[in-house]
Amino acid sequence: MNITITGMIGKRKEKALLKEAAEFFANQLMDPRMARNITLDIEVYNNLDVEGECVDEDGFKNPRWFTIGLKSQDIGAMIKTLGHEMVHVKQHAKNELQTGHAVAARGGLKIYSKWMGEIWKPKSKEDAYFDAPWEIEAYGREVGLYAKWMNR
Repeated sequence: MNITITGMIGKRKEKALLKEAAEFFANQLMDPRMARNITLDIEVYNNLDVEGECVDEDGFKNPRWFTIGLKSQDIGAMIKTLGHEMVHVKQHAKNELQTGHAVAARGGLKIYSKWMGEIWKPKSKEDAYFDAPWEIEAYGREVGLYAKWMNR
């Protein structure tokens, strides 16, 4: 896996831990050949308004280039968030999750995501973020990935 980390000037030890954790999580989530072919840019921001985010930079089927944005905080919290975002990398790389599909809707186009090949939209009582199946998987797996990381 080709990993670059930006936004952590003078924090060599923390950068090394993030890189090691990203490789560990990739090997937990993907087969070795897929993990080897991933290019990952990790960008750490002081003022990110979320804990983390994952962007598919390729934008087509079978993406292999991703950017993960992380909020600058203590290294343990960053590694836990990295585990969550690496689940999204796996979801995109295996084509389980595809984002940015335009679908005709009343009044124009709406942008939806596809999960396992089907367009997913929240039902009336579902939250568009927390009830999304890709977030349910990522929140569930981040706990186990972090525990495995701590016990490695």
